[in-house]
Amino acid sequence: MKNDIVYALMSLMDGITIFMFAFGCFKISFKDYWKEILVTNLIISIGTFFLKGYETILGFVPVLCFALLVLSLTFYFRIKLWESFKLACYGFVAQIVAQFSVVALFMLSSGLNFTQASSEFGSLVQLLANGFLIVLTLILRHKRIWFSTMSYDYSFKIKLNKINIFSTLIAIVIMALLYNVKTVENIYLTILFWGVCLINLMYIDIKKEKSGMYD
Repeated sequence: MKNDIVYALMSLMDGITIFMFAFGCFKISFKDYWKEILVTNLIISIGTFFLKGYETILGFVPVLCFALLVLSLTFYFRIKLWESFKLACYGFVAQIVAQFSVVALFMLSSGLNFTQASSEFGSLVQLLANGFLIVLTLILRHKRIWFSTMSYDYSFKIKLNKINIFSTLIAIVIMALLYNVKTVENIYLTILFWGVCLINLMYIDIKKEKSGMYD
């Protein structure tokens, strides 16, 4: 019972952290969406809790969570489809980089491999990684370092310019690889890969900021 409660709480915290970092990178108010954030995270957390006992679909849980998050941002938060996709990528990728970096530190300090370190320090890894992202988000908000406000409507059109085509391809690759997030052969290469994905997403938004392309 205790382990189930810890699992549910950690899952809920993971979801809130994803929202905080993704929203923190853009000029979006947490106060305007706190109810939507709470409801969405409760649904995703309850879903992952009941799915964790099914070994056959366990590896696809990250993809299901990602897809549900995009749908929630689009239909519940009323953010454009592409912007919803991008926000989900920001949050998921940042959390992957943070958690894997913490695991790497435990591996170096304990001499364990990835699987052993993840199993031994699982909840602590989540707690430290989420704590780091929350602090980073608060710093970004305090320093007023963010991108432009998201577009809020039900238009699902994506302009086929070079930046949006390139960023869409990156997002598709990220989503396609999410189900393998637990399969790690070289953790340093994995951190580098996901770090490059996040940097590319940020680079795209920096280019859009400078060119005034917000749609």
